[in-house]
This record gives sequence, C-alpha cells and structure tokens, in this order.
Amino acid sequence: MEQLNQLYEQHVGENVFNPGHYAPVLNQHELSTFFQKWLTTIDLAILGELFFEQLENTLPLCGLKIQCNHSDFCFGSRSNNRYNKRLAVIQHDEQIAMIHYTFTRTLVAREWQILQQLHILFQNPLKNGLEYERIKLAATRDNLTSLRNRSSFDDTMHRLFSHAKRQPSQFALLVIDLDKFKQVNDQYGHSQGDKILVACAATISGCLRDTDFAFRFGGDEFCCLLTDTSIDSCQQITQRIQQAFKEQDLLAHHGVSCSIGSAIYQSDDTEHCLFMRADAAMYRNKN
Repeated sequence: MEQLNQLYEQHVGENVFNPGHYAPVLNQHELSTFFQKWLTTIDLAILGELFFEQLENTLPLCGLKIQCNHSDFCFGSRSNNRYNKRLAVIQHDEQIAMIHYTFTRTLVAREWQILQQLHILFQNPLKNGLEYERIKLAATRDNLTSLRNRSSFDDTMHRLFSHAKRQPSQFALLVIDLDKFKQVNDQYGHSQGDKILVACAATISGCLRDTDFAFRFGGDEFCCLLTDTSIDSCQQITQRIQQAFKEQDLLAHHGVSCSIGSAIYQSDDTEHCLFMRADAAMYRNKN
C-alpha cells in the first residue's frame, strides 16, 4: 500500500494513468447504487453531473472535466494545482474521451483504487452518452459547413422566443444571402462552390460572440441569432461580417460578398414576423 501511494504521489498531475488493474474496494451494493443512477439518462451533461456529485460525496473531488472530440463538459471548479489526474476512456483500442479529475489533496491508496474502480464502471454509461451526443450533433448540423442546420434554427428561435416571453430580453436575427455566389458556382463548379460555402460559414462564425448562433439556412443563405443584443451591437456585427468577407482570401478572389438584413425582437413579434422583417431588410440591402 505504501509503495502504491508513494508512486501515486510522484506522478500526480503528470501522465495518463491506465486503470487496467485495480483492487476492488467498493462492494457490489455500493457499485450497484452508483450504476443505477447512471442508467437514468444518456444525456452527457446530466450524466456528467451525476458522476461528479457521486464522486464528490465519495472522494475529495472539487472539479471534473469530460473531454471528447466535439466538446468539453465541466463540473465543479478545476485548478492548476498538483492534484489533477486524467484517465482515458478507450473503445476498440482507441481513445474516445479523457476525464480530468481535480482533487483538494493527494489521494491515499484506497481512494486511488476507488477512483479507478468508479472510472471503469462509468465507461459504459459514458460511451452510451457519447454515442447519443454524436447522433444528436449529426441531426442538428449541416454536413458541409458544420454550422447548425435549419432544424436547429427553428428549435433555437423557439427557445429564444420562450425565454423572452418569460424574462424580457432582447435578441436579434440576421439573414445573410451571398452575392455573386451563383455565378462563381456555375463557372467553377460545385466543388469550388462548396469551398466558398465552407469559407463563408467560417467567416460568419468568426465574427460572432460565444453566446451567438450561426446557421446554414439552406443553399447560399445563412442566419444568425444574436442573444442579449442591441441595435448598435447588431449593426457592429453586421459590419464586421461584411468586412471579414472582403478580407477572406478565397471570397475576395471570387468577389463573393453578402447582403445582410437584421431585425430586433419586439414583444408582439411572432417567429414568422421576426423572420420576415429581417428577410425584407436583407433584400433592401441586396447588392
């Protein structure tokens, strides 16, 4: 035990540990109690919250981060102290996630064994959650540009309307239509047209705040939903996008620009009315 603890002390916060061999510490009833809670959901955020709460009550845990390909899920507070550990989640000899654990102190040998035991037990529910997240992401993302798709736009718009009705807040809609895209697409082919659409999507996303949303609405039309915004900030983002189009090499080379219309949410709006106002403004600004 002392040798194991000494080895652990020397490597805290360094390499990834492989919990391939561990001495079971928790009994079957305790393990079943943990596992039963994880079976209540496949939502990755809820699953991670349950895992964090259970570990927090069992070990001196203060922070947890589940790192996977498409996003990170963080719980509690993580710090750069020396009590950080990370354990991989492996499937078919391939790493599919990394779990970072942050502790308030060094673990003793028995606590380290408990962590390994629970980490291994958590892997199957986590794999199910990751698969659910992958399917959900595929259903809400545009395959070409990786922006959110039309279905996601409808859901997000509905959610922002519901929030604004409950707690008065201001958000805006931008409708963006590409100029000269059709000519370039006809002249150079769909392969080059796809590259332009990808460049447009990246350019638009790069001009938004972390709290905003970008969508490929269809064809060469994009939309953005700007949260907690004002007329001034809406105009600033519009100008930022149009300027960024001029500075993007591929778009500038082909002379592709964009026309943008905006509309700020009003208390008597419907989703259709808000969209029609922004769409009409876009056509008034059409180059």
